[in-house]
Parts: sequence; C-alpha cells; structure tokens
Amino acid sequence: MTPTDNGFDYESSCRRICGTYRREPVDRVPIRAPISWPPNGNIDSTHFGDWRDDDGFRRLARLVQSACDPHLPYNKVGVPRVFAPQSYQRFLEAPAEYVETLPPERISDVRTRHTSLLHTPKGDLKWVYEEDAGIFTRWDRHKPVQGPEDVERLLSVPFTFRPPAPSEFEPFRRHRAEMGANAIGGGHVNSMVAMLCGIMSFEQLLEWVVTEPDLIRRLADAWLERTGEKVDWQLAQGVGPFWHFNGVERASPPMMGPRQWEEWVVPYDGEIMRRIKAADPEARIHVHCHGNIGTLLDSFVAMGVDSTDPVEPPPQGNVAISEIKRKYDGKLVFFGNIEFLYLETKQPDEVEELVRCALEDGGRKNVVLMPSSTPHQRPSAQFLANAERYVEAGLKYGSM
Repeated sequence: MTPTDNGFDYESSCRRICGTYRREPVDRVPIRAPISWPPNGNIDSTHFGDWRDDDGFRRLARLVQSACDPHLPYNKVGVPRVFAPQSYQRFLEAPAEYVETLPPERISDVRTRHTSLLHTPKGDLKWVYEEDAGIFTRWDRHKPVQGPEDVERLLSVPFTFRPPAPSEFEPFRRHRAEMGANAIGGGHVNSMVAMLCGIMSFEQLLEWVVTEPDLIRRLADAWLERTGEKVDWQLAQGVGPFWHFNGVERASPPMMGPRQWEEWVVPYDGEIMRRIKAADPEARIHVHCHGNIGTLLDSFVAMGVDSTDPVEPPPQGNVAISEIKRKYDGKLVFFGNIEFLYLETKQPDEVEELVRCALEDGGRKNVVLMPSSTPHQRPSAQFLANAERYVEAGLKYGSM
C-alpha cells in the first residue's frame, strides 16, 4: 500500500511492528510519536482553536504522520464499546441505567467541572473531575469510595452485561483476517489496581491493602468477574491480537512490595492475561508500567507479557535498557526509554545521543523507540525542537 494523503503508510507500520515482535528483519525500529497526535491523523485538515493550531506543533505533527507508528492496539476498523465509558472503571462497570451524568459546570474562565452519580440501592456515589481549557488532562476532585460504607454501596448495584450483537464485530474480524500475521488491532484492559485508584484515593488504597484487605479483595474479585466476562466475550468475537494493560504501576516498587504484587497483580491481571493467551494463540500482551520495573520483568514473562513501556532509566526508573534488552532477548519487547523530562530540558544534540543509545546499546531487534509521556499543554519551543530531533534520530539510528 502506498502512503495515505497525510504521509502515513499503514501496512508498512503493521509489518514493522509485528516483525519486531517476531524478531524478524524489518526496515527500521518502530517510532512512537512524541506528541499526542496519531500518525493516521491529518493535521492540515484539522482546526482546533487552541495551541495545536500553532505552526510549530503542526510541523511536528506532519513529521509524526510521515515517520511514526501508531499506539498498540490500533484499530483501523473499530470494535463496539464493551467497557463502561467512565475512565478507570470509576463505578466498577455498573450498568448504564444506574449512572447519571450531570450537566458540566463552568466554574471559572478556563475551568469546567464534571459530575457523575451512581444511584445504588444503598445511596448515591459521586465522581467529580475538572478540566482546564487548553490542558488535556483531568483532575479528580471527588472519588466514589471515601470509606467502607461506600464499598457496600458500590457492590450493591446488580451487575449485568449486555453485549453488542456478534455481527457488529464482523468488520473487525474481516480486517484482522485480511492483515493476517501483521494485524495490530485489539483491546484494552484497565488493570485491577488502576481500578482501585479510580474509585478511591491512592493514599487510601495503600492504607487499605494493609488495614482492610477483605474490602480490597471484594472489590478485586468483582473486577475480575466483570472484566473477565467482557474480555472473554471480546475474545470470542475475534478481538485481538494485541491487548494493552494500563495502570499496573500503582503496585510497582516502591508503592507496593513483592508480597502485594503477588497478591494484587498476579492473580488478577495475570488471570486475564492467561485467558487471553489460552483463547488466542496469536495474542500479544503489552503492559504500561512506569517506575522501577527491574524486579517485575520476570513476573511479566511468567504472566505472558510480550512488551512493556516506558522502561525508564534512573532516577525515574531503575533499568538500563542495554542490559535488559540482552537479558530478555526473545522474551520481551521494550518500548522506551526516552524520558519526557529530557525532551523538555536537554538540547537537540543530547536528545540525539539518548536516542542512539536507546536503539544501539543492546541491539535493535527487541525495542520500539518511545518517550515516557507526551505534553498535555502548550509545548515549549525547546520541546518542539527536541521532539523533532527525537524522530529524526529514530530514523537515523533505527535503520536495520
């Protein structure tokens, strides 16, 4: 296939990504975008009315479209929604008829407040978050679970899963079959501990895993039952081969220790991963996990994980990518390991050297170039220059 009008060559990206997982010769190392703009987008036909209309951002977006590869899974042909729309499973996949979304409140010239209510048999629960114009992230102001009585309210809602018609998945199945071994579509799973952080404060979660383990287990078991039913359904409809797990870093060191990891990650996320691999021999599991992952990689392999990001070096993390690429060659693909902070603070020549080391040290066969994050607000001129050099260096040093 020739590149699309925006410069993005979908089939080349698919071959490049899937070949990397198979350890086959590819044209170059895949490159993830340094900004929240997808390679398949068309910046020249899009108007935002904010800083994304600036010439510097648009120049970088065009480079992304011509040189970068999509996030995984990337569903060129979409699948019907199965999971509830509230991020981080704020209401533990409660049926939609129990959820009420109130009209947004404008509380300042730039800030908007959003409130959702869960009407339970034992009383209402509330989730409140705020957004600022031009800043593309959210700030939680009130989470549903404030105390033990709120767990009882949350679990009092009867759970029912009303799946879409199997026929709605047929376009996805057809496209996956057409792409064969180079299919890059699939599904997403919100990690169990990420769900816990979605319904309560992180501080409360860390306290409760010690003081209220029975409450945590009830919530975790409900997550496994509900998430498992929905993932099993998607697998039965041919969703895959890629599955992205998000948010497990809440249980990584030093937030939790090895015992908590074995208690709250392996039997929960690990069980969903086992089901995925048992149902789909072609499945690839990717885990997003910031922080100190050095002691977790053996557990990842044991659970069936195929790749992880962002593989952070000290001091943000604790791994040297050259060492782990050699140690886990044939077992894991590493997405990394360029820190977002470096794109904000270093000079372009320094960024180029970081990219060279990330790609060349330890070999190119099991790595995808990726920054640890992307900007949520107007980027500085220094960031834009560094991000452009990051992509150019990826092309320069990633060639096979």
